[in-house]
Amino acid sequence: MPELAFDAQTPVAERLEVFQQAASEAFAPLRLAPEDLAGFDGRINYAQAGRVLVADITTTAGAVQRTPKLITSTDTPLYKVSLHLSGHGILYQDDRQCVLKPGDLVVYDTTRPYGLVYGSDYRTVVLGVPQEFLATSAEAVREACALPVSCEAGLARVVAGFLGGMVEDLEGSAVQGGNQLADSLVGLLGKVFTGSAERLADPRTTMRERVLAYCEANLTDPDLCVESVALAHGISVRYLHKLFAETDTTMAAWIRGRRLEHIRRDLIDPSLAGRTVAAVAAHWGVLDPTHLSRVFRSAFGVSPSGYRRAVTGC
Repeated sequence: MPELAFDAQTPVAERLEVFQQAASEAFAPLRLAPEDLAGFDGRINYAQAGRVLVADITTTAGAVQRTPKLITSTDTPLYKVSLHLSGHGILYQDDRQCVLKPGDLVVYDTTRPYGLVYGSDYRTVVLGVPQEFLATSAEAVREACALPVSCEAGLARVVAGFLGGMVEDLEGSAVQGGNQLADSLVGLLGKVFTGSAERLADPRTTMRERVLAYCEANLTDPDLCVESVALAHGISVRYLHKLFAETDTTMAAWIRGRRLEHIRRDLIDPSLAGRTVAAVAAHWGVLDPTHLSRVFRSAFGVSPSGYRRAVTGC
């Protein structure tokens, strides 16, 4: 994507509208509130590394807000990972609030409201990482949201250097690296925010995380199964089972659990109130109503329709 920047002749209102729209389309809908509207200015340079979006953003003081009204079930669930390069700001999400200073790395979740307030001009590198890529670390990453990590030492310093090198030639780096670059970034970030750097060199862990990311991205496919996943990754079913032998679940159980969680969420989504239970389940690859009722009741203690009625009254 070409760089977005403004010349001196661009009206301020147009600058704000175009900048806000570009940032919203790149990541998720948000609102900008410049501290000095008349002096608003900004620049965004984007590149795509596989399915990870990398953006180098510079703009003037003000607030960035993702309010509850802007969040819908059609948004792509992302973690935004920001490496703060210059200026100072405050990030808040849930009940947390943190101060950001140059050299800080921080993660936040686009499926929940957040806000950023900058008291001066600032520059940041922002990654948009599909949440499915970090599905195996979801709980740990959620706990890490709005908690800055200093990049002065350790693996975070490696990540900062990685990103710093990328922004020197953002488009060229992303195009040349593609999916491999995205895998490397996600792998590093997962270790930074989960505190499990010792697992970085374990090829079985890397493959298991890749498999789970693939499964998360293909939950809507009714044909998703152990055999199809093994085939997609060029490994045997036996080896796939071995990958999960050291965990507390099987791959089939993991897929079933993730599907049930998505179905449970959609059943109480007001925007999907007109969709039948069968249609919700079918969207997530579960085509047998009898099977759905049995496994849903086993997981949540109530039938799908009963759960919807209990929570929504409908």
